[in-house]
Amino acid sequence: MILSVNDIGKLGSILGVWAHPDDETMSSGGIMATAVKNGQKVICLTATKGEEGSQDERRWPKSQLAKIRQKELEASLKIIGIKNHHWLGFLDGKCDANSKKAVEIVSKYIMKYQPDTILTFGVDGFTGHDDHKAVHTWVAKAVTFTKSRANIYYTAITKKHYINGLKTLDEELNIFYNIKEPKFVSEKECEINFKLSPKLSEIKFRALKAMPSQTEVMLKGFSKDIICNSLSVEQFEKAK
Repeated sequence: MILSVNDIGKLGSILGVWAHPDDETMSSGGIMATAVKNGQKVICLTATKGEEGSQDERRWPKSQLAKIRQKELEASLKIIGIKNHHWLGFLDGKCDANSKKAVEIVSKYIMKYQPDTILTFGVDGFTGHDDHKAVHTWVAKAVTFTKSRANIYYTAITKKHYINGLKTLDEELNIFYNIKEPKFVSEKECEINFKLSPKLSEIKFRALKAMPSQTEVMLKGFSKDIICNSLSVEQFEKAK
């Protein structure tokens, strides 16, 4: 079980496969920053540029949002220390779980980088978003196709962490907007239960702040301490 900074080294090289800019930071910003510091190879794939996710059409019009979010993610990943990032080239809200092209692209990167660990969404997409669920399917099929020996981990949350942390944000921001509530996993099922140090929480906070088109509402609605506490634990369950 991955519990501490020292344990992150056990993950080896890491490939994160996500649907939209900010998925990677919310889910694994602390893990990635720690791995980079350890000298581990960390690669991030992003399926779309999140061009449908405008929170303020006047400030971030949809016609410009893809370019805006591209630059935001580049700034965010620089803070975390990620140098290997690739866009998969799909449209926000249009990710098809049955896309052969998507599986071929993900397979290409798995074969290129030969990761020891893959971090991505579980079958429910964590928030229930169809793009998230499609990414899960792409990864599952790509792992089978490439016969990858990587350990696969899916975003997860325990009821304890939700109540003591993320619930505060969820009640105001409706993070799990596609489902009534997140699917909770037991502490035992939570193979990665990584508590961020104050220094790591600061890095994650800065990385999220670098994406104002997605985080400004959160930043204005909550204090830095509340945000850092709510996002201070990164949890994943291992694929069975």
